[in-house]
Amino acid sequence: MKRLLLTITILAAGGIAFSMLRTSTARSCTESSLGRDVLLAESESLAEAQRRHTELTTRIRELKHELGAQPHAAVETALTNLIGTKSAAHLTPEIRERLLAELGFNWNSTGDFVVVSKESLPNLSLAAVRRNRLTDTVCSVLAITPEERARIESVMAGLADELKTWVMSHAQRTEPQGDIVAKYSVPFDSEFSQSRSNTFASAVMSALGTERAQLMLDYASSWMLDLQMRGAGPTTLTVKRPAEGPERLSFQVETPDGGTMYSEVSPFQQFPEVFRSLFPSGWVDLAQREGFELPKEFKK
Repeated sequence: MKRLLLTITILAAGGIAFSMLRTSTARSCTESSLGRDVLLAESESLAEAQRRHTELTTRIRELKHELGAQPHAAVETALTNLIGTKSAAHLTPEIRERLLAELGFNWNSTGDFVVVSKESLPNLSLAAVRRNRLTDTVCSVLAITPEERARIESVMAGLADELKTWVMSHAQRTEPQGDIVAKYSVPFDSEFSQSRSNTFASAVMSALGTERAQLMLDYASSWMLDLQMRGAGPTTLTVKRPAEGPERLSFQVETPDGGTMYSEVSPFQQFPEVFRSLFPSGWVDLAQREGFELPKEFKK
């Protein structure tokens, strides 16, 4: 009986040992397989790094060759100008074009955008304001943020309301006679105009800083003129009926800065902004008020 129990015990211990050995062997195989996968991934990563290193080395060698082909003095002067002025404005057109191309800032490489120098911005003519609001164009060119835009437009709205109040209380009507079918004038004094100009300039300067503010004030100069921020004296609107016939009307606007504008009355010609406070619908309201007939184009 004791021998039987001993035999069973030995067999059981052997079975357990065999099972443990098999489990250990399986684990070792799994770990070995994982190790091979990791090693394979690392080998592929190393190969990719070596390929990129080769490409970069080749590109560096090409750039050095291109630079070596240029006169040394020209390259040295270009770099000195670029470092000394922190601007590409003083580089030769050829070197500037190559520099921008290497940075990906030329016409063909930047998708929907084009990069220009700051020195070129004063030479651009932009519609900065439309209906007393900044245009999307000027906001894009000067990188005006929504917060900056809101601050400036808030001041612009206040100035527009102030002008409307002034025009309503100071407008003067002249009785039509001869070929004149309508004539209105609004006097502006220098203190009123200067105060408005200072208010707008201060708001733009505070929101945008000196550099962008100067550009903004240049772009908005025509709007500032329309809102009586330039000069002192009357702004006068005169509408005339030429001898050719009643359907051909012309108008003239004289401004405090001495400027004069002539044009024909038509649906496509903007009504003088200063007098819109008196005539919200423009030519139609003025014609109804003074009792003259507008050209047939208004009836289409």
